[in-house]
Amino acid sequence: MSSTTPSMTAVLPSKKTRLSGHILAIPGAVVALISFFLPWLDYVANGTVFLSLTGREAASSPAITTGSGAELFRATPTAYLVPLLGLVVLALTALAFWRGYVTEWDGFALISLGIVTLIFVWLQFTNAQELADKANTAVQSGYGLIGVYLALLATIIGGSLHVRTATERKPSLRGLLSAWGFMSPGMLLILVFFIIPVIITLVLSLTDLASSNFSEPWHFVGLDNYKRMFSDTFFPKILGNTFRYVILTLGFFNVGLALVLALLTTHISRRAGFIFRILWLLPRITPSVVYIVMWRRFVQVPPHGIINQFIGWFGGEYQPYWLNEAPWLFVVMVNGFVGASFGMIIFSSAIEAIPKDVMTAAKVDGASALQIIRDITLPLLKWPLLFVTTYQTLSLLVSFEYILLLTGGGPGLYTTEVWSLTAYNRALATYFGSNQWGYGAAWMFVLVVIGATLATIYLRVFRFDDLVAEPKIDVL
Repeated sequence: MSSTTPSMTAVLPSKKTRLSGHILAIPGAVVALISFFLPWLDYVANGTVFLSLTGREAASSPAITTGSGAELFRATPTAYLVPLLGLVVLALTALAFWRGYVTEWDGFALISLGIVTLIFVWLQFTNAQELADKANTAVQSGYGLIGVYLALLATIIGGSLHVRTATERKPSLRGLLSAWGFMSPGMLLILVFFIIPVIITLVLSLTDLASSNFSEPWHFVGLDNYKRMFSDTFFPKILGNTFRYVILTLGFFNVGLALVLALLTTHISRRAGFIFRILWLLPRITPSVVYIVMWRRFVQVPPHGIINQFIGWFGGEYQPYWLNEAPWLFVVMVNGFVGASFGMIIFSSAIEAIPKDVMTAAKVDGASALQIIRDITLPLLKWPLLFVTTYQTLSLLVSFEYILLLTGGGPGLYTTEVWSLTAYNRALATYFGSNQWGYGAAWMFVLVVIGATLATIYLRVFRFDDLVAEPKIDVL
């Protein structure tokens, strides 16, 4: 009995396919280099071009002004990206010819660099238009800028062809790219609504931008905002308030009470459990202002307020000023009753999804309700617990709406003010007489770092890698 082993031969692309990406990439690189010496922007007054800027001038010249003193253009190093991209494209092309083939990383590099450079060039042109509007003149793109756009487009298309060539040489790569293609819409949303805003926040935190100097050129100040933040007298108090708010609300309500409610509502009749969950959803679906007005009516100062009226009916002589004497109690309760409903729904769905046969077998073996919860239900809720704990932690870190409406961060000085509320007050409120966008962005970026750190810790504690690992089947 003989057996033959088929040889695995690589599928090599044709020469035409190998060269298709270079046909666009090389001319694009040449145009990118040449356009650096051609007019990028033309400023127009009364139908006559009176000032033209090349890419070299845009990168190295100081602010250019007209004879009347109107500022037209600020120097920016962004223009250096275009010839640099051209050199990188030529280097990658030479490396591909030396190897004799292109890899997927060649294509990804060209696509990424082309898109990033395109964004920066577009921002530069937009900035020029804004400055021209202030100077009551017009700006139009020159031949160099049009060439840059064409070169960047050719670079991106050439990179795409390189990736296609790599998939023909490595068929397994095609499946990987298909998977990434399915994930691309979600990745695009993350890029647009999280990664890019975080980068903008970081850049903004390194500037002195504020409403007081908004009409003037703002400058990069390095880490001055962070030094100012960490040297703030109330920094330790605000940090402590944040962790107290997150830990108490998360432990007692968003996870703790949510889990208790889910266990209770899934161990009674379905109709009663459904009605009970609907009642707990009411705080979440109630508008924030209406919800806080109701709570403020509960805790009004004596002799008003529903709680104080109940105390008076039962003969109580002392009626406390609740928001002054126990502000944290109500801050945690107000946020907790809203947060508990989210975890309750997630945990209830997870408990209902547990096979009934498992529960029945445990009961037949004589397990009590507490033993079933401890040994069956909770271990099977590991994934929902990870999700709810991580999501609610990040949600609490950035939430301040109910605190702002209920106590405003008081009573007194920073009594219940948390990190996100402080960032809001510095950046967007008139808390200090002006909107300090750069300083507020520094507070917000540190909060993003704290949130990312906590999320990473949760993934380690809950052993996320084991949760998503494929089951191993032993071959007998």
